[in-house]
Amino acid sequence: MQVTALAEAVMGSRRSDGVISLHDLEVRLSRAGLHEFARAVAALRQRARVDKEDGPSTGPHPWI
Repeated sequence: MQVTALAEAVMGSRRSDGVISLHDLEVRLSRAGLHEFARAVAALRQRARVDKEDGPSTGPHPWI
């Protein structure tokens, strides 16, 4: 049941161009009761924000 909720949250947070909105994913996971995943996405979103403020990194970019 939780796997289905996770899949629905991921698919529902995709934009028309295929990009996944981390903010939307976090909200959807939280609403589905998957709070641990929501916290992990929040941490990932915060990390992405810090990396963006610091400028581009020299390594490959992880895409979701």
